[in-house]
Amino acid sequence: MQEQNFNIIDSILVEHNPFIAARKRLLHHFEASRTCAEPICLAVIGDSRSGKSRLIDHVKLKHPSERREEGMYIPILSVTVPSKPTVKGLAEKMLLALGDPLWNRRASENEKTERLIKLLSTVGTTMIVIDEFQHFYDKSSRKIQHHVADWLKTLVDRVKVALVVAGLPDCMAVISQNEQLSGRFVGAIKIPRFDWAKPTEKDEFVAILEAFQDALPEYDLPNLASDNMAFRFYCASGGLVGYIVKILRQAIWNSLFDERYTITLGDLETAFEESVWKSSSHERVNPFTLDFNPTPTIHLLDIAKTIGIADEEDEKPRTYKPKTTRQMTAAEALGG
Repeated sequence: MQEQNFNIIDSILVEHNPFIAARKRLLHHFEASRTCAEPICLAVIGDSRSGKSRLIDHVKLKHPSERREEGMYIPILSVTVPSKPTVKGLAEKMLLALGDPLWNRRASENEKTERLIKLLSTVGTTMIVIDEFQHFYDKSSRKIQHHVADWLKTLVDRVKVALVVAGLPDCMAVISQNEQLSGRFVGAIKIPRFDWAKPTEKDEFVAILEAFQDALPEYDLPNLASDNMAFRFYCASGGLVGYIVKILRQAIWNSLFDERYTITLGDLETAFEESVWKSSSHERVNPFTLDFNPTPTIHLLDIAKTIGIADEEDEKPRTYKPKTTRQMTAAEALGG
């Protein structure tokens, strides 16, 4: 058993049309930012596992960091927003990503900012990418971290670099409700969840499955692009490529541990159970079971659309109240 086989599915890049269009826009904005007088700001929006991070990683591969005679060259700086962002916390993540050995040194917000600006200029950064940008918006309190957003706007203004923010649709609220920030953004890149009810998107989804099968010639798989299997995979993934990857990855792992290269419908049934989280508030079906009817219905399509959507939080968190034992009155005691 070869160790690299476990990563085979992650090494496959299926370049569907929305991915190609999104990559083209990002690369164009990167080139334009080299000479643009005003910073270009761009949002990449999509559901979880729609392919946003894969898109960013692919663009970074086109402009990799490297060590040169004059020092490190980091054309694209990419960081992930912490769950509760602060200016200091985000600045420290950027300094760490730039290789600053003093990234966590005690310093004021302004001192860290000035150090960051100096380093960004030194390493030749052209584009800053902020992933998980929805963390700037607190859904429970419905508050936006305006101070951090304003700091980010000021940072790109001073360094004159492109800003790309990537995240769930919630992050649009951060941009829309900040007048100065929204004025700097161009039209968003939207990474879609493919819709089976739309013929062009259905065809695109089937073509993605076919591409995965072509990239796995050593595995004996069912015909993934057939109407039967394609709809099963749609119901399993909700039209999100990341879930196709999760299911196929688990199926391949299981087959490798069993030292076989045949993956059956039953193997996909097991892989789905083992790789896809079952929501407590959304209905789920395993579309790889023998008794599943792969005939599209409105009900099945509605279920598929909830895959990848988090459970709704209660507006008012429940608090635990310990039970109290009622004391008997004197009359009850005497009467008993």
